[in-house]
Amino acid sequence: MAAALVVAYTVMAGRTVGFDLSTFWQVWSNPLWEKFWPVPWDWVLDRHNVLDPLVETFQIAIVATLIGCGLALPVAFAMSPLTAPNRVVLVVSRSIMNVVRAVPDLFWAKLLVTAVGIGAFAGSWALSVFSLAVMVKLFSETIDGADPRPLEAARAAGGKHVPVVRTGVLPTVLPEYVAYGLYVFELNIRASVVLGLVGAGGIGRVVEAQRQYFRFDRVLGVLVLVFVVVFVIEQVSVAVRKRLV
Repeated sequence: MAAALVVAYTVMAGRTVGFDLSTFWQVWSNPLWEKFWPVPWDWVLDRHNVLDPLVETFQIAIVATLIGCGLALPVAFAMSPLTAPNRVVLVVSRSIMNVVRAVPDLFWAKLLVTAVGIGAFAGSWALSVFSLAVMVKLFSETIDGADPRPLEAARAAGGKHVPVVRTGVLPTVLPEYVAYGLYVFELNIRASVVLGLVGAGGIGRVVEAQRQYFRFDRVLGVLVLVFVVVFVIEQVSVAVRKRLV
């Protein structure tokens, strides 16, 4: 019964938004596809055109990961019922982070571009907020599942809150924290490409500029290069995370 309701609602929603299956094969007849080939690899692999903005994308992702994950460490402990100092801190921290997570990273980028100007600085801050939101969510849930017995023993011995958390919980969840940090770095590499479309710096700015001039062959070349770079980073990150967790 539930499956039938889901299917019926899906069909109704598709008709409401004008969804048409014929679009899947009609799209390939678009004459714009001819503009995607051949790829000008000499332009794509030029340092000034693409490689320097790609390096800037890495720089944005690194800065954002360090800032966001660094801020997430104390906030995640404040958000967990196991390690929060009191009920007020728990509720306030969770409420604030729920608001932060509700705002998409693209909106943060647009807002910060308007506030501080076009460039990598706005992108770094937008991704820092994004990193904070993702890392806090993942790491706080890890803290929730930590073994409470060392914490309870340290509290029973009369230890203060911060030293108790640092010695009773942090060592057990630190490998997951590092693993999540690598995962957030992967996300930031991908997200920085999108944020560049709104002027937040990085390789996305190149993609948007070429799209505006209908140089889809260059766009395809940049996207292929980004795909290769992201794939390599992801494989390295997955291997490191497996050794940590």
